[in-house]
Amino acid sequence: MGMDPNALAAIIAAGAAILSVVVSVVFGILNARFSNWSALAAEEAQRLAGRQLEAGVSATEQALQPYLWADLRPRADGILLVLHIGNSGPTVATRVRVRFDPPLAELAEEDRRDRMKMTEEALSNGLASLTPGRTMEWTLGPAGVLVPADKPAPSVRVTIDADGPYGALPTLVYVIDLEQVKYSSGRGEGLGMIERAINLVAQEAKHLRQTVRSLGDSVDQQRPRTD
Repeated sequence: MGMDPNALAAIIAAGAAILSVVVSVVFGILNARFSNWSALAAEEAQRLAGRQLEAGVSATEQALQPYLWADLRPRADGILLVLHIGNSGPTVATRVRVRFDPPLAELAEEDRRDRMKMTEEALSNGLASLTPGRTMEWTLGPAGVLVPADKPAPSVRVTIDADGPYGALPTLVYVIDLEQVKYSSGRGEGLGMIERAINLVAQEAKHLRQTVRSLGDSVDQQRPRTD
């Protein structure tokens, strides 16, 4: 006995309805997962864009920071040892503090030590500003005397602190090896070729002045007094 066509139609309709519900549920689940993935992808893209923006801002700020440095080098003629402090960056540096260890006054020529002490004190307290491209110089004395070729030369530790347009700059610390000054191209150029002879003449002149002064004192002591 065959199935009633109406019942068969009802069964088919019910099956189609169930299949439709199943498909809807499956697509709903897939859509939910896809939406979740989309949200996660959007959040990750937002985070990546934020990091890129921060990196771009940081790179821009770094490019606009002052670039400070200090160096001890012979003058171009090789005769004098000179302290240089400069700003090679594109913006003004303020409150520029520079410290040396050991103090440069200990390395300076004797008659320049007091002046060098005052200079180091001023540098430690801070220069008000240092404009882009500016270099300041202080003479320590004859390079051949302060960094003699026949003796080991000391190393100097430099510490630089300053403020830039975006606040305090990172502290810069490095070492200047004066032993390398002996072999730098600044020595032996121009008048530096006769540096040794000039230094010897200066020493002999100083010794001669001391001798003349001693002879003068001796003559004064031996001169008979007329009371």
